[in-house]
Amino acid sequence: MNTLARITTCIAITLLLSVPTNISAQDSPPEGFTALFDGKSLDGWEQKNGTATYEVVDGTILGKTATGSPNSFLCTTKDYSDFELHFETKVDDDLNSGVQIRSLSKPDFKEGRVHGPQVEIEAGEGESGFIYSEGTGRNWISKPSAHKHFKDGDWNSYRVVADGNRIQVWVNGTHIEDLDVPAIESKAGFIGLQVHSIGKDKGPFQVQWRNIYIKEIAADAVRVAQASNGTPEIDGEIDDVWKNAKRIVTNREVEEHNSLEEGKAVSTASVRCLWDDGHLYCLAEVTDDNVTTEAYEDWAKDSIEFFVDGDMDRASSYGDADGQYRTNAAGEMTGGSSTNLENYKSAVKKTETGYIVEACIKLNAEAGKKIGFDVQVNNDPGSGGRESTAKWNDPTNNTWEDLSAIGTLELVGDK
Repeated sequence: MNTLARITTCIAITLLLSVPTNISAQDSPPEGFTALFDGKSLDGWEQKNGTATYEVVDGTILGKTATGSPNSFLCTTKDYSDFELHFETKVDDDLNSGVQIRSLSKPDFKEGRVHGPQVEIEAGEGESGFIYSEGTGRNWISKPSAHKHFKDGDWNSYRVVADGNRIQVWVNGTHIEDLDVPAIESKAGFIGLQVHSIGKDKGPFQVQWRNIYIKEIAADAVRVAQASNGTPEIDGEIDDVWKNAKRIVTNREVEEHNSLEEGKAVSTASVRCLWDDGHLYCLAEVTDDNVTTEAYEDWAKDSIEFFVDGDMDRASSYGDADGQYRTNAAGEMTGGSSTNLENYKSAVKKTETGYIVEACIKLNAEAGKKIGFDVQVNNDPGSGGRESTAKWNDPTNNTWEDLSAIGTLELVGDK
């Protein structure tokens, strides 16, 4: 070998030896997200319960079962409330696992037993993506059904959005769960990676995680939703045209209105929106323990209010393209002082859990247009006055006069 060849070989060997042997599988976090795992260490995590092992292997967190151990959990040292969580996971076919969200470990509860909502991880035709109440004895919060969207023996991507009492889960891009979590479940806590217990003479099995990213959702973050194209009949019935419309929920409370006695629930609504050439349609399914319209003031009666900022200028006062429309549980329609009720019609139907309001609002609508939008549920528990208010976006009591904190609704689909 000549001198030049020897020099070139030495340089190549030096460069090869300088490459880290533990190459991280971590991607860069999406914009606005923070990495919970750096691909190199378990900094920011601590183990609770059990003796399963956790280690960093090739840029992943690898958890391995231990015979005789109860469920083990590697948990963030920080608590989270409302957030969007992304992670990838791969699990042995004979082991089920999960990721805890908003979970707790307290000395006065089963000697520190980890408990709270868990997003299921399961190979085969399983229940991946549904929500289980780990460690509480309440078992499934979801109504799980087996599916094949989880890829056995391969990496699977999860997206989890926890926003108020609503939890949504996607597995490999498929929307698996959209759940209103019971009030008894925790609304803030750590993220935890579970290694499940195993039976005698089984295992060892393993589960891995990588690309674990989180984005916290601020209490006043502007929400964005979509209205699909379609034309329902305004009769209080849920026509087939509503089936594929995405829902929003009124889970932001106006604190100054909440004077309910202990044990009484805030009334909320699940809302879907459609549009066609000239109209915005809204379907609100209201959950209300005691439906009444006996209050004197219109705004104090059990009712739904729709706020529309038609030109999306988020002004501090109402203009010609804006409106505040109200329908109470008895079907009476009222509105804001500057709102033309000739632009509004609605229908009401009582249900076993409350009532439905279906409404039509005249609107200059076209595909791709964005408008300001919000929904409010007024609740009289039977006292003759409003004692709680829940909204989709604006948590203030000012939407009736100020549209600056209204949410965003995008009109999507073809005419």
